[in-house]
Amino acid sequence: MSARNPGTNLDLEWLSKVRVNTQAVLKRAQHIQGLKLPKKQWQTAWLLKAASFIDLTTLAGDDTPSNVHRLCVKAIQPVRYDLLRRMDMHDKGLTTAAVCVYPSRVADAVRSLKAANSSLPVASVATGFPTGQTPLETRLQEVCMAVRDGATEIDIVINRTLALTGQWDGSDFIKTSTGKEAVNATYPVAIVMVRAIRDYFLRTGHKVYHHVTGQYAAYHELPMA
Repeated sequence: MSARNPGTNLDLEWLSKVRVNTQAVLKRAQHIQGLKLPKKQWQTAWLLKAASFIDLTTLAGDDTPSNVHRLCVKAIQPVRYDLLRRMDMHDKGLTTAAVCVYPSRVADAVRSLKAANSSLPVASVATGFPTGQTPLETRLQEVCMAVRDGATEIDIVINRTLALTGQWDGSDFIKTSTGKEAVNATYPVAIVMVRAIRDYFLRTGHKVYHHVTGQYAAYHELPMA
């Protein structure tokens, strides 16, 4: 893995000047959703690529070692072998990007992947997922436990009370949602996030590390509305 993005000092003045043109974002989202989709082999190629970006996840209250094991098996081979063979993709090593579980299930996932001789990384939610409303000491203990058991990525839920009151902190990357809310990832939200990444690059010159491909990228450009 390459060196981490060095980051930049927190600039609250910069944040205070951020404005989102909601109508322009909605218009852009509508335009993107109306674009003609690729067909046949191009559509297949995009779908296979999308599968390789997925953190295959189970975050259920009744998770057990057995269903975590099934998750790992699916992550190692997300598409049926006979279908991959028909596309001449059976020997390309297609997997998901990672598996993601609660901290208490990380050891189960690591064990299953090792038994299958797979180097697929294990990610874990932590810090009081999905609300972030637990004491700092507890959240830090969750992170330490997950890393100790073999997690190589921690998906942290921020304490939104701190964010809403302007007590900001830094992070390595951002995600759209926890998946536990009534409304989660949407096109408009994704557009705002991508443009924030673009603005960060243009302002700092720092590229964003892509944890799936192991490469750096400046940003994925979306033309302005």
